[in-house]
Amino acid sequence: MSLVENMLAAPKGIQEHDEYHERLLRAVKRAAAGELTERQMECVELFYGKSIKEKEIAEILGIRPPTVCRHLAKARRRLRRVLEYYI
Repeated sequence: MSLVENMLAAPKGIQEHDEYHERLLRAVKRAAAGELTERQMECVELFYGKSIKEKEIAEILGIRPPTVCRHLAKARRRLRRVLEYYI
């Protein structure tokens, strides 16, 4: 299961996604695939998917911590803009 699918997984006890949940999942996948740069996606996956702190992400990726913060901020803005359109 991808990071996006994990973030939007149906709550425990619910077997299937409802229509809204499915639409949201598709929108987030499109947004991530079409709007985020490879570096932004790496930062998002490490920060949100693996709960790694920005300083550690910077060390892993060989960039400075402020750069990680910028990548995350831009990724959030891009995803928010796309999701507002789809939802």
